[in-house]
Amino acid sequence: MHLSIDFWRTVAFSNPEYSAKRLDFLELELNVSRKILNDSLTEVGRFVDNCNVAGHVTISEMYEMLLELISKKVNDETLAFKHSPAFLRETIDHLFLKYPPILNFRLIEMIDWNCFDSINLSSNTGYISGNLIKSFLENTLSDFHIDFYAFSDELECSKPQPQFFNYVRSRSNDERITHLGDDLFADIYGANSCGIDALYYNDNRLIEYKLNGQH
Repeated sequence: MHLSIDFWRTVAFSNPEYSAKRLDFLELELNVSRKILNDSLTEVGRFVDNCNVAGHVTISEMYEMLLELISKKVNDETLAFKHSPAFLRETIDHLFLKYPPILNFRLIEMIDWNCFDSINLSSNTGYISGNLIKSFLENTLSDFHIDFYAFSDELECSKPQPQFFNYVRSRSNDERITHLGDDLFADIYGANSCGIDALYYNDNRLIEYKLNGQH
């Protein structure tokens, strides 16, 4: 049996120190209030999540959108031209590695790893690339053998798109696949709609959603 596991809010959570340091940097660099920065980061993230149901927005495009949105909020059209999206991304990527995600050991201990012949980690990546996540995982989950990764920025498609889950199926040598995630739409609906059983992680519980509709 093959297990596909979502990364964000399943295997790991964002580090509060990272979130704070990211705001510190943006506030100093852009000279914009933390509230506007935090709201803008959230709004762009949600907008991209909605777009990625059927399309794909790159990380570079997310940073361009972020600068444009902040410019509109502060009524300064020149702000987006004064600052480099690539520089913002490079600095924030460094902060991600300096203040890495927090592993969800409660979930890790709930899984009977011996039940599965192969495992992959997957994620809709948002502002953080698959390469950065892999760099983090190589130093933290070295005790677990991960057969392959599926990250939206590398596949140029996102959960719940069929292309995403079909990629997981194509890489797995086992016809029996279960996808584990925290999002009812992206993870559970996405997997089930592609003929894959799913485990919903919520409030430290695992709820099974089988293809026959029982859970």
